[in-house]
Amino acid sequence: MKKQTLFVRLLTYIFPGIVILLALVGFAYYQISATAIKNLTEKKTSETIQQSAQFVSSYVEKLEQVSSSLAQNSILLTYAKSPSDRQVANLKSLMETLLNTNSDLISATLVTKTGEIVSTDQSMTMQTSSDMMQEAWYMAAIAQKGMPVLTPARKNATNQDKWVVSVTQEIVDEQGQNLGVLRLDIDYGTMADYLNQLNLGKNGFTFIINQEHEFVYHPRKTVYSSKADMESMKPYIAVEQGYVTGKIFVSQASINHSEWTIIGVASLDELESIRQSIMRSMSAIAILAFLLSAGGLALLLRYWMQPLRDLQNIILRIGQGETHLRVQEKGSVELVDLAHHFNLMLDQIDRLVYSVQENEQAIRQYELQALASQINPHFLYNTLDTIVWMAEFNESKRVVEVTKSLATYFRLALNHGNEQIQLKSEIEHVRQYLFIQQQRYGDKLNYRIEELASYDDYLLPKLILQPLVENAIYHGIKEVNRPGEIRLRVYEDDNQLVISVYDNGQGFDSIMKEEARDKLVRQGGIGLSNVDKRLKLQFGEAYHMEWESQPDQFTEIRLYLPLNP
Repeated sequence: MKKQTLFVRLLTYIFPGIVILLALVGFAYYQISATAIKNLTEKKTSETIQQSAQFVSSYVEKLEQVSSSLAQNSILLTYAKSPSDRQVANLKSLMETLLNTNSDLISATLVTKTGEIVSTDQSMTMQTSSDMMQEAWYMAAIAQKGMPVLTPARKNATNQDKWVVSVTQEIVDEQGQNLGVLRLDIDYGTMADYLNQLNLGKNGFTFIINQEHEFVYHPRKTVYSSKADMESMKPYIAVEQGYVTGKIFVSQASINHSEWTIIGVASLDELESIRQSIMRSMSAIAILAFLLSAGGLALLLRYWMQPLRDLQNIILRIGQGETHLRVQEKGSVELVDLAHHFNLMLDQIDRLVYSVQENEQAIRQYELQALASQINPHFLYNTLDTIVWMAEFNESKRVVEVTKSLATYFRLALNHGNEQIQLKSEIEHVRQYLFIQQQRYGDKLNYRIEELASYDDYLLPKLILQPLVENAIYHGIKEVNRPGEIRLRVYEDDNQLVISVYDNGQGFDSIMKEEARDKLVRQGGIGLSNVDKRLKLQFGEAYHMEWESQPDQFTEIRLYLPLNP
């Protein structure tokens, strides 16, 4: 059986662990996020219904105060005690004035105990008092002995297509003796406008019932007369706080100053949409994280193993080219090779020197890779927060644009695993970064990029320009209260290629001298120090960095690179 190499064994053991870890973390994050959003939505719905109950309570209290005020008016009491034709005009004028001051009142009607009817609705005046005295609203008002009574929804006597509620109140004299009943018919205008604008989801709605489960208000008028529609509301009435189905959340609240209950039926379709968005985002992040982890691990393991492979190949070549060597093969493949050439170590010093040089070169490459890997993770977190914020506000077009830009940003950052990148791709990487940041800062951030086409294929270490632009945003533009601008420019100057990053931010004192520049680079965080070190490793003395700035005006960083590296 063929033995596996150390490289294959490490990959075999570590990759499954990465997959399992990513799956567990992603699943846990999804569950926590979905539960938190669900709880927040339920709480928001309940608070909305409680606030609506307070609004309706205030509305009802106002109507009851209007009814009580009218019931105690001297003009009305005088007429109720001693009805006469000459008092009718004054009473109707009083009622009309009341209706004109309250847009929700449709009509006012007084039915005296002796059978007289005074109403702002002509059709009511034509009815017989004996019929009206037998109606439920009249009897209910008598039973409450002078207290206002709220009726469930019923058809308007004048307009049968219109449904109203009424406030009825018994009229009594100083001794509490019955004089008649006052009824105010109320339109749903104000209450309906308020309840219909509540945000309870795409298919959500709010309705009101009394203690007998009679409908006081419902946005769909057919429930007042259709038995089927009434039956369809029973599941919502039966649940005080909870779910009727998986996506329908019901919350109830009692309305003060009445026997009414307001019921909110919330359609949580937006919650499901957010859940799906989180799942898609987590899946994309998990796939991206796996690819990055797998690719990074493979490169890292290959890098760690390469010196051994090089040494193995070199030793094999020496063994094949030097006839005076003696080989004795024992143990595993690696040990056989090492033992085979162990006794030849002193004879191959010149070859070992070459191997040391190879190792030094590999260490330098490792430093380049290590520096390139120091990417600020907060940019990814902030971008994902921006995407979630846009999704919550249904800005699907911007979500697609930012997501595409983020994908392009990371594709260019990965650069197929290569540390060297073309200048045009590096600039495109910055362009995607600025576009994403502009979505976050809006008019606060503008940018302009001037490229030099003749140097599109110029090779340099990847992720060089993005830290400079990031520094310009967070330490320059972010600190001022005016529209910010970043300019990225590529040009030639004195036989050098110059890359300039300019911002109109807060700036600092004078032109930087060499010592001050080096100090600021060291104190400027990983980003600037990273750029400076990597370019020095790449180009040596042929590269240098210059700074220029004015307080509260601008800052410009210029990278001077050799034309022919």
